[in-house]
Amino acid sequence: MPTNERIFKPVMDKIMEVFRPGAIVLQCGADSLTGDRLGCFNLTLKGHAECVRYTKSFNVPTLVLGGGGYTIRNVARCWAYETSVLLDTELPDGL
Repeated sequence: MPTNERIFKPVMDKIMEVFRPGAIVLQCGADSLTGDRLGCFNLTLKGHAECVRYTKSFNVPTLVLGGGGYTIRNVARCWAYETSVLLDTELPDGL
């Protein structure tokens, strides 16, 4: 299991257990992706989206926001891919 999942999933599990939120605001900053000019977290696109997918699995109303990201190609790919994850739709390879 990738490091981000080993951290993200247990933290989210505990948050959901303790706070039992009626809604989630998920800010998906693309500056955590590998190759970002200013970020340093080095996440893959699929690893980043797995956090979105996992949050979605709680079936709680969720407002997903973009943010961050200083390499524009990464930002566009990240948000397009994560939108497809949220909509359970596969993107064509050409995108």
